[in-house]
Amino acid sequence: MAQDEPTSAALSVRAVSKTFVTKPVLRGIDLVVPAGEAVCLCGINGAGKSTLLRVIAGLLRPDSGSIAIQGYEVRREPEKSRRQLGMISHAGMAYPELTVSENLAFAARLYGVPRRAERIEELLAGTGLTSYRYDRAEILSRGLQQRLAIARALLHRPAVLLADEPFTGLDAAATQDVCTIFDRFARDGGTILMTTHDLRLGLQCCRRVAVLDQGVLILDASKDRIDTRRFLDDYLSYARTMS
Repeated sequence: MAQDEPTSAALSVRAVSKTFVTKPVLRGIDLVVPAGEAVCLCGINGAGKSTLLRVIAGLLRPDSGSIAIQGYEVRREPEKSRRQLGMISHAGMAYPELTVSENLAFAARLYGVPRRAERIEELLAGTGLTSYRYDRAEILSRGLQQRLAIARALLHRPAVLLADEPFTGLDAAATQDVCTIFDRFARDGGTILMTTHDLRLGLQCCRRVAVLDQGVLILDASKDRIDTRRFLDDYLSYARTMS
């Protein structure tokens, strides 16, 4: 693949497998996501969702298969692929003793973000953190910490955003704010792969659903091609009947 040329797939996962000791966690996963699309990755605990996100992010090495982000293969070009990626995980990755602005300024320097001050102001406003800019991260509520995590993930204008349970601990208002941020990101051409146990939120934020079952991707479909009522009622049984 010509690594410096644009590709129609923002995220490409090909035949990815991962085993821990003797337990297969991912079994030949294929997932291709174009720019501007948001995918909700569903599955019960232990299905392999977080493992897949960590493999895509380059935090875990797959046993086989390949991952490319904007055409850059994660294994062969880790630095280039990492710059195309933003990640929201269970760990917020903020420095607790630094203020909101200081956290963003530090991350901006790491990524070499141009016009850092302007970009930070833009994100503070976009995530509703302007009035908290001088607060240390350690005193923020769970919802505000999540907004900071999102601002940090979007700071360097990534092409692909990985969001692992981004709504955990958020109240209704904060949840809708996050949905708005995700919608704006996708409308601007960003690609999202998220996991959430709240399927209603997943379907609200995403146009496509994928279901992992025991490490196998058993359903990958556009939202408008599934029976939403049946999916919300029992997505796993519904996906199994479709596989």
